[in-house]
Amino acid sequence: MSLGIFQVDGLALLMAFMLSLASGREALAEPSTEYNQGVDAYRAQDYAAARTHWEKAALQDDIHAHNNLGFLLYRGWGGAKDATRAVGLWRKAAELGHSEAQWHLGDAFADGEGVARDPVAAYAWYRCAAAPRNERDETDELVADDARKSLAKLLDAINVEQLAAAELRGRECIARYVK
Repeated sequence: MSLGIFQVDGLALLMAFMLSLASGREALAEPSTEYNQGVDAYRAQDYAAARTHWEKAALQDDIHAHNNLGFLLYRGWGGAKDATRAVGLWRKAAELGHSEAQWHLGDAFADGEGVARDPVAAYAWYRCAAAPRNERDETDELVADDARKSLAKLLDAINVEQLAAAELRGRECIARYVK
C-alpha cells in the first residue's frame, strides 16, 4: 500500500488496525459503547456507519475513536476525505499516549498530507510510537514494528543536521507522550 513517499506493508497495517479495533489496548481508557458499535460497522465494511459511531465516541473523548476516525478520514473511507481533520484527531490521541495515533501522525508528517511535510516531526512521532510502554500487548508490538519500519525508510530522506534535531525531538516526544 502506498502512503505518499513510503511503501507500507498493507497486511501489517490492516492487521495492526484490526487488532486495535478488537481491544482496549491502551491503558488510557476503555473504549466506549459507540466506539464498539463503530468496530462492528467497520468489520461489516460499513465505513459510513463506523464514521458515525466513531464521531459520537470522539465527542465523548474516546481516544480510540479519535485514532480510528482519523484513519477513515485520512483515507476517505465512508465519506469525504479530510486529512487535516484526521491529523487533528491523531494529534489529540497521540498526545494522550495512543501509540497507533502516534504512528499515523508520523505518516502524515512524512507524507505531507493534512499537515506540512516535516521529516523531523515524522521521525519524532515514529520514535514515540516505537518506544517501549509500561503495558504492551500484541497490537502495540505490531504498531511498534511498523513504526520502526517507517522510521528506517524515513532515515533515507533526512540529512545529518535534521537527524540530530529529529533525535532530540524524538526523545522529548517519548518523555512527554509515552505512557
